Amino acid sequence: MDIQDLSASLRNLQHHGVCFNPEERLQLEMALQQLINTSADADFEELLFWGRLSGLNADYYIAVGLVYTGRYEFATKRFYYATTQDFSFKPFPALNDQHKELYDGLKAMLTGNPKLIHKKVEPEKSAEAQEQEEAAKKPVKEVDPLASSEEEDPNALIVPVDLKEIDRVHYIVRAIENDCHIAPQGAFKLTTAHEVARNEAFKGLSISEAFKLSSYSHFRNVQSRDKKEGLEKDDAIFQKNFLDDVSADKPPHGSWCIQKDSSTGTTAVLRNMMWPGSFAFHKAGTKQFGSVYIGDGIKNTDLAFMLL
Repeated sequence: MDIQDLSASLRNLQHHGVCFNPEERLQLEMALQQLINTSADADFEELLFWGRLSGLNADYYIAVGLVYTGRYEFATKRFYYATTQDFSFKPFPALNDQHKELYDGLKAMLTGNPKLIHKKVEPEKSAEAQEQEEAAKKPVKEVDPLASSEEEDPNALIVPVDLKEIDRVHYIVRAIENDCHIAPQGAFKLTTAHEVARNEAFKGLSISEAFKLSSYSHFRNVQSRDKKEGLEKDDAIFQKNFLDDVSADKPPHGSWCIQKDSSTGTTAVLRNMMWPGSFAFHKAGTKQFGSVYIGDGIKNTDLAFMLL
């Protein structure tokens, strides 16, 4: 969601309960501006407000920075978080994939404490003892004094790390981003250098198009085979639907719903039913569109059964 006029963007969703009180909105806008001021030019080219994850004792606010230039076929996304306790945005730590089999099984509410440990790793041996044991097993080889000392050892030990709440938050954000960040078709273009960029010629969808699910695409790396093959064709730069179609999401009927705003009837509001709290909007005939998530980060895994 565009941070240049966050209040105006939120007004498109206020009838669906997406709103912040004045103090919260002011602190959020100041924190986002501070992130822009303190980030180097190479950090991101564009900053969006991603949403809020509710916690028992504190909430997480998420922002995403985008880098378009020099990124083949899609932009790089960099995520930042802040809590209601400090309102200071920081980059997420590297994604902890050592416990990836546990993430989907965590159903408890977030607490708002990034340092909370979900799983404590207790190594049987100290790291020093393990290194000594591994070194004893390896054959001794001569060391080239001219070789680089920075060369990575493919047999280096992987240091086990604890599973913390901030790791879980990072996983949730990435999962929701993959499934729910969408944009009207034509809002982005593929350049001759095969870089995704905002389409300055985009004037908005028509009224009839704005309320069709087939008029929207996922804002992510292309995942479907047909779309990947389409990117290799000569006419890819002329196609407005070169990204994955939202209408192809599974389950095919019920993943998304579209509603009209209750005031003018020209703004389409899309809700993702797999991730309750995920919204997208587009005001027909204008360049205004955006996505935001306001929820507890718990996925509705029973949706397929609910639609039977």
